[in-house]
Amino acid sequence: MLYFITLTAFLSIWAIGTVVLLMIFHRERPIDRLKNLDYQPKGKKNKGKNRYEKTTIIKLLSGLVPNISWNRKKARAMELELIKADIPMTLEELFIIKLMSSAIIGFFIYVVLRSPAATILIALIVWNTPKLIIHRKKKARIKEFDHHLIDGVNILTNSLKAGYSFLQAIAVVTKETKGAFTKEFNKLLKEMSLGISEEEALQNLMERMESEDLRLMMNAILIQKDIGGNLAEILENISETIRARQAIRNEVKTLTAQGKLSGAVVTLLPILLGVAIYILNPEYISELFTTSIGIAMVGAAVLSQFIGIMFIRKIINIDL
Repeated sequence: MLYFITLTAFLSIWAIGTVVLLMIFHRERPIDRLKNLDYQPKGKKNKGKNRYEKTTIIKLLSGLVPNISWNRKKARAMELELIKADIPMTLEELFIIKLMSSAIIGFFIYVVLRSPAATILIALIVWNTPKLIIHRKKKARIKEFDHHLIDGVNILTNSLKAGYSFLQAIAVVTKETKGAFTKEFNKLLKEMSLGISEEEALQNLMERMESEDLRLMMNAILIQKDIGGNLAEILENISETIRARQAIRNEVKTLTAQGKLSGAVVTLLPILLGVAIYILNPEYISELFTTSIGIAMVGAAVLSQFIGIMFIRKIINIDL
Protein backbone atom coordinates (compact mmCIF):
# COMPACT_ATOMS: atom_id res chain seq x y z
CA MET A 1 0.00 0.00 0.00
CA LEU A 2 2.86 2.36 0.85
CA TYR A 3 4.51 1.69 -2.50
CA PHE A 4 1.23 2.41 -4.30
CA ILE A 5 0.81 5.74 -2.50
CA THR A 6 4.44 6.65 -3.21
CA LEU A 7 4.09 5.76 -6.89
CA THR A 8 0.87 7.80 -7.17
CA ALA A 9 2.57 10.80 -5.56
CA PHE A 10 5.57 10.60 -7.88
CA LEU A 11 3.39 10.22 -10.98
CA SER A 12 1.30 13.22 -9.90
CA ILE A 13 4.42 15.33 -9.40
CA TRP A 14 5.76 14.18 -12.77
CA ALA A 15 2.50 14.97 -14.60
CA ILE A 16 1.95 18.37 -13.01
CA GLY A 17 5.59 19.43 -13.30
CA THR A 18 5.87 18.33 -16.91
CA VAL A 19 2.67 20.11 -17.96
CA VAL A 20 3.69 23.36 -16.22
CA LEU A 21 7.17 23.34 -17.76
CA LEU A 22 5.80 22.52 -21.21
CA MET A 23 3.43 25.46 -20.97
CA ILE A 24 6.32 27.73 -20.00
CA PHE A 25 8.92 26.58 -22.52
CA HIS A 26 6.68 25.76 -25.50
CA ARG A 27 7.50 27.31 -28.85
CA GLU A 28 6.29 26.65 -32.39
CA ARG A 29 8.44 24.69 -34.80
CA PRO A 30 9.09 26.61 -38.03
CA ILE A 31 7.84 23.68 -40.13
CA ASP A 32 4.49 23.73 -38.30
CA ARG A 33 3.78 27.24 -39.56
CA LEU A 34 3.00 25.72 -42.96
CA LYS A 35 -0.21 24.35 -41.45
CA ASN A 36 -1.62 27.87 -41.07
CA LEU A 37 -0.93 28.97 -44.65
CA ASP A 38 -3.95 27.44 -46.36
CA TYR A 39 -6.27 29.74 -48.28
CA GLN A 40 -9.12 31.12 -46.19
CA PRO A 41 -12.21 32.78 -47.70
CA LYS A 42 -12.86 36.41 -46.85
CA GLY A 43 -14.43 36.86 -43.46
CA LYS A 44 -13.21 33.48 -42.26
CA LYS A 45 -9.66 34.35 -41.34
CA ASN A 46 -8.28 32.80 -38.20
CA LYS A 47 -8.78 35.45 -35.53
CA GLY A 48 -7.56 33.33 -32.64
CA LYS A 49 -4.76 34.59 -30.48
CA ASN A 50 -1.29 33.26 -31.01
CA ARG A 51 -0.93 30.53 -28.40
CA TYR A 52 2.86 30.93 -28.51
CA GLU A 53 2.92 34.55 -27.31
CA LYS A 54 4.49 34.75 -23.84
CA THR A 55 5.35 37.30 -21.23
CA THR A 56 8.83 38.79 -21.03
CA ILE A 57 9.81 36.60 -18.08
CA ILE A 58 8.75 33.40 -19.86
CA LYS A 59 10.59 34.47 -23.02
CA LEU A 60 13.75 34.94 -20.95
CA LEU A 61 13.30 31.51 -19.35
CA SER A 62 12.64 29.89 -22.73
CA GLY A 63 16.08 30.90 -23.93
CA LEU A 64 17.80 28.95 -21.16
CA VAL A 65 16.66 25.41 -21.97
CA PRO A 66 18.28 24.79 -25.38
CA ASN A 67 21.67 25.92 -24.06
CA ILE A 68 21.78 23.34 -21.26
CA SER A 69 22.93 20.31 -23.24
CA TRP A 70 22.72 21.01 -26.97
CA ASN A 71 24.97 22.89 -29.30
CA ARG A 72 23.64 24.16 -32.61
CA LYS A 73 24.75 21.18 -34.69
CA LYS A 74 23.28 18.60 -32.31
CA ALA A 75 20.12 20.67 -31.89
CA ARG A 76 19.59 20.81 -35.64
CA ALA A 77 20.18 17.06 -36.00
CA MET A 78 17.76 16.22 -33.17
CA GLU A 79 15.13 18.62 -34.49
CA LEU A 80 15.42 17.00 -37.90
CA GLU A 81 14.90 13.57 -36.31
CA LEU A 82 11.67 14.83 -34.71
CA ILE A 83 10.51 16.15 -38.08
CA LYS A 84 11.34 12.85 -39.81
CA ALA A 85 9.34 10.96 -37.17
CA ASP A 86 6.48 13.49 -37.53
CA ILE A 87 6.44 14.15 -33.78
CA PRO A 88 5.03 17.68 -33.16
CA MET A 89 7.50 18.47 -30.39
CA THR A 90 10.30 20.98 -29.98
CA LEU A 91 13.73 20.40 -28.46
CA GLU A 92 12.70 22.24 -25.30
CA GLU A 93 9.68 20.02 -24.84
CA LEU A 94 11.70 16.86 -25.47
CA PHE A 95 14.36 17.96 -22.99
CA ILE A 96 11.76 18.73 -20.31
CA ILE A 97 10.01 15.36 -20.73
CA LYS A 98 13.33 13.47 -20.59
CA LEU A 99 14.53 15.46 -17.58
CA MET A 100 11.31 15.15 -15.57
CA SER A 101 10.85 11.46 -16.41
CA SER A 102 14.44 10.53 -15.56
CA ALA A 103 14.45 12.52 -12.32
CA ILE A 104 11.08 11.36 -10.99
CA ILE A 105 11.41 7.69 -11.99
CA GLY A 106 15.02 7.55 -10.81
CA PHE A 107 14.10 9.10 -7.47
CA PHE A 108 11.21 6.64 -7.09
CA ILE A 109 13.56 3.69 -7.78
CA TYR A 110 15.96 5.04 -5.16
CA VAL A 111 13.17 5.37 -2.58
CA VAL A 112 12.04 1.80 -3.23
CA LEU A 113 15.37 -0.02 -3.72
CA ARG A 114 17.85 2.28 -1.93
CA SER A 115 20.40 1.39 -4.61
CA PRO A 116 22.37 4.23 -6.29
CA ALA A 117 23.55 1.88 -9.07
CA ALA A 118 19.99 0.80 -9.93
CA THR A 119 18.84 4.43 -9.76
CA ILE A 120 21.50 5.62 -12.21
CA LEU A 121 20.86 2.67 -14.54
CA ILE A 122 17.07 3.22 -14.64
CA ALA A 123 17.52 6.99 -15.06
CA LEU A 124 19.85 6.44 -18.03
CA ILE A 125 17.41 3.97 -19.60
CA VAL A 126 14.52 6.43 -19.20
CA TRP A 127 16.66 9.29 -20.56
CA ASN A 128 17.52 7.36 -23.75
CA THR A 129 14.08 5.77 -24.29
CA PRO A 130 12.76 8.74 -26.37
CA LYS A 131 15.57 8.19 -28.89
CA LEU A 132 14.41 4.62 -29.44
CA ILE A 133 10.78 5.75 -29.78
CA ILE A 134 11.75 8.45 -32.29
CA HIS A 135 13.84 5.97 -34.29
CA ARG A 136 11.07 3.34 -34.42
CA LYS A 137 8.45 5.92 -35.40
CA LYS A 138 10.74 7.27 -38.13
CA LYS A 139 11.28 3.78 -39.58
CA ALA A 140 7.53 3.04 -39.47
CA ARG A 141 6.82 6.33 -41.24
CA ILE A 142 9.38 5.60 -43.97
CA LYS A 143 7.84 2.16 -44.47
CA GLU A 144 4.36 3.71 -44.80
CA PHE A 145 5.71 6.32 -47.21
CA ASP A 146 7.38 3.72 -49.45
CA HIS A 147 4.16 1.67 -49.44
CA HIS A 148 2.29 4.54 -51.17
CA LEU A 149 5.20 5.76 -53.29
CA ILE A 150 4.45 3.72 -56.43
CA ASP A 151 0.81 4.82 -56.44
CA GLY A 152 1.91 8.44 -55.95
CA VAL A 153 4.41 8.24 -58.83
CA ASN A 154 1.76 6.72 -61.09
CA ILE A 155 -0.70 9.50 -60.25
CA LEU A 156 2.01 12.09 -60.88
CA THR A 157 2.89 10.48 -64.21
CA ASN A 158 -0.74 10.30 -65.40
CA SER A 159 -1.34 13.91 -64.37
CA LEU A 160 1.68 15.07 -66.39
CA LYS A 161 0.49 13.03 -69.39
CA ALA A 162 -2.91 14.75 -69.07
CA GLY A 163 -1.22 18.14 -69.56
CA TYR A 164 -0.94 19.31 -65.95
CA SER A 165 2.06 21.31 -64.80
CA PHE A 166 4.40 19.80 -62.21
CA LEU A 167 2.85 21.91 -59.43
CA GLN A 168 -0.70 20.94 -60.47
CA ALA A 169 0.33 17.27 -60.64
CA ILE A 170 1.65 17.44 -57.07
CA ALA A 171 -1.66 18.99 -55.97
CA VAL A 172 -3.49 16.01 -57.53
CA VAL A 173 -1.16 13.61 -55.68
CA THR A 174 -1.96 15.22 -52.32
CA LYS A 175 -5.69 14.72 -52.94
CA GLU A 176 -5.52 11.13 -54.17
CA THR A 177 -3.10 9.63 -51.63
CA LYS A 178 -3.11 9.36 -47.83
CA GLY A 179 -0.92 8.96 -44.77
CA ALA A 180 2.69 10.08 -44.54
CA PHE A 181 2.95 10.37 -48.34
CA THR A 182 0.16 12.95 -48.43
CA LYS A 183 1.64 14.95 -45.53
CA GLU A 184 5.08 15.21 -47.09
CA PHE A 185 3.84 16.09 -50.57
CA ASN A 186 1.44 18.61 -49.05
CA LYS A 187 4.44 20.32 -47.40
CA LEU A 188 6.23 20.17 -50.76
CA LEU A 189 3.24 21.79 -52.47
CA LYS A 190 3.00 24.57 -49.88
CA GLU A 191 6.71 25.34 -50.07
CA MET A 192 6.58 25.60 -53.86
CA SER A 193 3.39 27.70 -53.65
CA LEU A 194 5.15 30.13 -51.31
CA GLY A 195 7.89 30.78 -53.87
CA ILE A 196 10.60 28.30 -52.89
CA SER A 197 12.34 26.93 -55.98
CA GLU A 198 11.49 23.41 -57.06
CA GLU A 199 15.07 22.23 -56.49
CA GLU A 200 15.16 23.55 -52.92
CA ALA A 201 11.68 22.19 -52.10
CA LEU A 202 12.64 18.75 -53.43
CA GLN A 203 15.87 18.82 -51.43
CA ASN A 204 13.85 19.66 -48.30
CA LEU A 205 11.57 16.69 -48.98
CA MET A 206 14.56 14.35 -49.30
CA GLU A 207 15.95 15.76 -46.05
CA ARG A 208 12.69 15.08 -44.20
CA MET A 209 12.19 11.57 -45.58
CA GLU A 210 15.08 9.06 -45.60
CA SER A 211 13.71 6.88 -48.38
CA GLU A 212 16.08 5.46 -50.98
CA ASP A 213 13.22 5.01 -53.45
CA LEU A 214 12.19 8.65 -52.99
CA ARG A 215 15.81 9.75 -53.45
CA LEU A 216 15.94 7.84 -56.73
CA MET A 217 12.76 9.55 -57.91
CA MET A 218 13.81 13.05 -56.80
CA ASN A 219 17.27 12.76 -58.35
CA ALA A 220 15.64 11.83 -61.65
CA ILE A 221 13.37 14.90 -61.42
CA LEU A 222 16.28 17.20 -60.56
CA ILE A 223 18.34 15.85 -63.47
CA GLN A 224 15.39 16.35 -65.81
CA LYS A 225 15.12 19.98 -64.64
CA ASP A 226 18.75 20.54 -65.67
CA ILE A 227 19.01 18.66 -68.98
CA GLY A 228 15.33 18.51 -70.04
CA GLY A 229 13.36 15.56 -71.38
CA ASN A 230 9.94 13.99 -71.00
CA LEU A 231 9.31 13.97 -67.24
CA ALA A 232 6.26 11.70 -67.50
CA GLU A 233 8.28 9.06 -69.35
CA ILE A 234 11.15 9.35 -66.87
CA LEU A 235 8.82 8.90 -63.90
CA GLU A 236 7.18 5.92 -65.59
CA ASN A 237 10.58 4.23 -65.87
CA ILE A 238 11.40 5.19 -62.28
CA SER A 239 8.11 3.64 -61.15
CA GLU A 240 9.10 0.30 -62.71
CA THR A 241 12.52 0.50 -61.07
CA ILE A 242 11.02 1.24 -57.65
CA ARG A 243 8.54 -1.62 -58.04
CA ALA A 244 11.38 -4.03 -58.84
CA ARG A 245 13.45 -2.76 -55.91
CA GLN A 246 10.56 -3.22 -53.50
CA ALA A 247 9.93 -6.75 -54.81
CA ILE A 248 13.58 -7.67 -54.22
CA ARG A 249 13.51 -6.07 -50.76
CA ASN A 250 10.42 -8.05 -49.77
CA GLU A 251 12.02 -11.27 -51.01
CA VAL A 252 15.14 -10.57 -48.97
CA LYS A 253 13.02 -9.95 -45.86
CA THR A 254 11.32 -13.30 -46.40
CA LEU A 255 14.61 -15.15 -46.80
CA THR A 256 16.19 -13.52 -43.73
CA ALA A 257 13.15 -13.92 -41.44
CA GLN A 258 14.43 -17.25 -40.10
CA GLY A 259 17.81 -15.70 -39.29
CA LYS A 260 16.17 -12.83 -37.42
CA LEU A 261 14.05 -15.28 -35.41
CA SER A 262 17.14 -17.36 -34.61
CA GLY A 263 18.93 -14.24 -33.40
CA ALA A 264 16.02 -13.30 -31.13
CA VAL A 265 15.85 -16.82 -29.68
CA VAL A 266 19.61 -17.02 -29.10
CA THR A 267 19.54 -13.61 -27.39
CA LEU A 268 16.49 -14.08 -25.16
CA LEU A 269 16.72 -17.77 -24.25
CA PRO A 270 19.65 -17.51 -21.77
CA ILE A 271 18.10 -14.45 -20.12
CA LEU A 272 14.67 -16.05 -19.71
CA LEU A 273 16.23 -19.31 -18.54
CA GLY A 274 18.31 -17.48 -15.94
CA VAL A 275 15.27 -15.58 -14.64
CA ALA A 276 13.26 -18.81 -14.43
CA ILE A 277 16.02 -20.59 -12.48
CA TYR A 278 16.37 -17.59 -10.16
CA ILE A 279 12.64 -17.69 -9.38
CA LEU A 280 12.59 -21.47 -8.83
CA ASN A 281 15.93 -21.91 -7.04
CA PRO A 282 17.75 -18.65 -6.20
CA GLU A 283 20.48 -20.37 -4.19
CA TYR A 284 21.45 -22.57 -7.14
CA ILE A 285 22.08 -19.68 -9.56
CA SER A 286 23.54 -17.31 -6.95
CA GLU A 287 26.88 -19.13 -7.39
CA LEU A 288 27.28 -17.32 -10.70
CA PHE A 289 27.23 -13.90 -9.03
CA THR A 290 28.97 -14.58 -5.71
CA THR A 291 32.10 -16.44 -6.79
CA SER A 292 34.97 -15.31 -9.00
CA ILE A 293 34.59 -18.33 -11.30
CA GLY A 294 30.86 -17.67 -11.67
CA ILE A 295 31.40 -13.99 -12.49
CA ALA A 296 34.03 -14.98 -15.07
CA MET A 297 31.57 -17.43 -16.64
CA VAL A 298 28.86 -14.78 -16.79
CA GLY A 299 31.29 -12.35 -18.43
CA ALA A 300 32.34 -14.97 -20.98
CA ALA A 301 28.67 -15.80 -21.70
CA VAL A 302 27.80 -12.13 -22.26
CA LEU A 303 30.80 -11.70 -24.57
CA SER A 304 29.83 -14.83 -26.52
CA GLN A 305 26.26 -13.58 -26.82
CA PHE A 306 27.47 -10.24 -28.14
CA ILE A 307 29.76 -11.87 -30.72
CA GLY A 308 26.96 -14.20 -31.82
CA ILE A 309 24.54 -11.30 -32.24
CA MET A 310 27.09 -9.37 -34.33
CA PHE A 311 27.63 -12.39 -36.61
CA ILE A 312 23.88 -12.91 -37.07
CA ARG A 313 23.32 -9.21 -37.82
CA LYS A 314 26.13 -9.31 -40.36
CA ILE A 315 24.54 -12.28 -42.10
CA ILE A 316 20.93 -11.03 -42.22
CA ASN A 317 21.64 -7.35 -43.00
CA ILE A 318 21.83 -7.20 -46.79
CA ASP A 319 22.33 -3.81 -48.47
CA LEU A 320 20.29 -3.28 -51.61
